Amino acid sequence: MKIKFCGADQNVTGSRHLLEINGIKILLDCGMFQGGNRDKIRKLNEEFLFDPKEVDYVLISHAHIDHCGMLPRLVKMGFNGKVISTTANRDLMEVMLLDSAHIQVQDAKYVKKHFKGKSEFLREPLYTDKDVKKAMELFVGYNYFKKFKLHENIWVTLYDAGHVLGSAIIGIDFKDGKEQRRLVFTGDLGRKYMPILNDPYQVDHADILITESTYASHLHDSIDSVYEEVTWAVNDVIKRGGKIIVPSFSFERTQAFVYVLHQLYDQGKIPKIPIFVDSPLSTRISKVFDKYRDYYDNETFRDFLDKKKSPFYFNEIKYTKSVEESKKLNFYKKPCIIISASGMCEAGRIMHHLKNHMTDPKNMILVIGFMAQGTRGRMIVEGKPRIKIYGEKYPLKADVVVLNSFSSHADKLELLEYIKNISDLKNIFIVHGEESECAMLRDNIYNILKLKCRVDVADMGEEFEITNKGTTSKMGKRREKYKKDMGNLKSKV
Repeated sequence: MKIKFCGADQNVTGSRHLLEINGIKILLDCGMFQGGNRDKIRKLNEEFLFDPKEVDYVLISHAHIDHCGMLPRLVKMGFNGKVISTTANRDLMEVMLLDSAHIQVQDAKYVKKHFKGKSEFLREPLYTDKDVKKAMELFVGYNYFKKFKLHENIWVTLYDAGHVLGSAIIGIDFKDGKEQRRLVFTGDLGRKYMPILNDPYQVDHADILITESTYASHLHDSIDSVYEEVTWAVNDVIKRGGKIIVPSFSFERTQAFVYVLHQLYDQGKIPKIPIFVDSPLSTRISKVFDKYRDYYDNETFRDFLDKKKSPFYFNEIKYTKSVEESKKLNFYKKPCIIISASGMCEAGRIMHHLKNHMTDPKNMILVIGFMAQGTRGRMIVEGKPRIKIYGEKYPLKADVVVLNSFSSHADKLELLEYIKNISDLKNIFIVHGEESECAMLRDNIYNILKLKCRVDVADMGEEFEITNKGTTSKMGKRREKYKKDMGNLKSKV
């Protein structure tokens, strides 16, 4: 078999890994590159390191844009095979991709209007909603643990990754000549004991492992600490009559935070002040979550579903439906919690809430997600005295509190524990991590786990051939170009 690494290699976005098994080409994920220099990102997203027409199947691990965001463009450029993932992931992908297409179309209109006559600024969307709909027509959904035949002598099983709703660890069993082999792709590996989702399923054996490494050098706080910290934050702000502004990712993070608030309300640990989820995308995704209740963990059934309650819908929560409703929140005088997108404070309705609330010391900005270098969210976390929003600088007087327990990626110990419990490993390929994280995981596999298998940190465009005689690699012709382009992509997702 052959593997060509085409994205998320010593970086955390643009996940794309091309397999060739018995002449059949299978793409693991088709993600969008994000962050960094816009021109370079644009080029990385416009091109693929393979011919889309030659790909037979696309297997998607989950619906985050850095893992599925370029699927419509793949279709636009000639892919016409099958797209395979879990059924929940299909619905989430449609919501996420339509939103992505809408943003691209709106951005193109804005540039065309404001930079008329300057051709260097004019760009067409990478894809539109029509391309999204074509991609969705190619989709085939499967449940977890159902082993199905993908092609002659190739079988696939999807396991719960515990990262986000519908996320999957992908297992591929195949015959290589007379040999039976197994490749496992972690996608983004989740954590144990997180709200709503089941723990990641432990795959017990594989010959070849492709693993993420996002937080290979980090240790996360326990999720239990979240409840204490949120209880303190809410009660503290209520005492001084302020509001809590929560920049949040629409997919997974918003739902997890609402879940925690609902539990604290039911336990009487915080007063039942209004919660406003001011994000159309969050609202649509929460509806998908409510549809796929069978994916929830036992604790969610015990605390909510067995009591005929939904974690995401209760008396105190309001999902705004219009721009007018969103604007009214600026004039709401009583204590409340406003959850809004985008998660890194770069665009969307959160910008208006920050502008209107960050200058008041009674208020609090509660950060529950990673803020990449160079983003407005990072400047807030770093406590910059003045923050620019829509061309004007506003003084940052509100409290800023950062919660580090909400991450949905496995940390250093969780990654090592997962790898340690996989037997028969002969090859490990490390992806989806910044250069230092990849190197840290590789070193820990050798020095802590003491594994004797081959461990490679994949490079952009690198190709590997795995045979009975061993593994060989070669770099693609565009190695240096892509290594240079990747230099500006230093943000975690």
